[in-house]
Amino acid sequence: MSPRHVLLAAATLATAVIALSGCLTGERPTLAEEAVIGAPVGDPASDAVLGHLAASADASFTAVYEITNNFGPITRDATVVQTDDRRRSITIGDVRFLIEGPSAATCDLTTAEPCRNRIDDAAVSDLQVTHQFYARSASDRLRTDAQRRVGPTDGYEAEIAGRTARCVSVPVSGGSKVYCVLPEGVLAQYQGPDLLITLVGFSTDPDESAFARTR
Repeated sequence: MSPRHVLLAAATLATAVIALSGCLTGERPTLAEEAVIGAPVGDPASDAVLGHLAASADASFTAVYEITNNFGPITRDATVVQTDDRRRSITIGDVRFLIEGPSAATCDLTTAEPCRNRIDDAAVSDLQVTHQFYARSASDRLRTDAQRRVGPTDGYEAEIAGRTARCVSVPVSGGSKVYCVLPEGVLAQYQGPDLLITLVGFSTDPDESAFARTR
């Protein structure tokens, strides 16, 4: 076999091995995919808040928020409803996200147009939040900030919307960020240079009317 043929055979074999390896292992997940909601980071004050956030998947509730994008400034009301069977409705301004079993939808409540059969976070991008702001996004943000903190964190309790919340203040470059969460795993407050998210009402009874696709 000529040297050229040997090189071609080696290259073909290497390609096959790489392809087979990809088939066996699949694509490597991102860090965000690997981290479950509330996964600890090794800082006690942050982990206390993250531990509460971990309870969000099993809670049933109606939570009402006020969200402000400080760079707008833009302020909108939001309502999050989760049922015992884990159906979720997240309404941010006039946009409603619905997750019911394997189906998902994004609805514009100001029009009569059909809902899009997918989650489209771009519909609320001007507010700089996603439909997961009340749990998953809060957990991811806190984990990142806790790992990048520039000093000791401060853990404490605060009364928010008539409920006792567990809070942590995390010093980061340029200031501090505050995260507060209810025992049910629902975000009670996020305060940072970019956003202010404040819980203004909470009930353990899920509001079924929030699953309507029109007002």
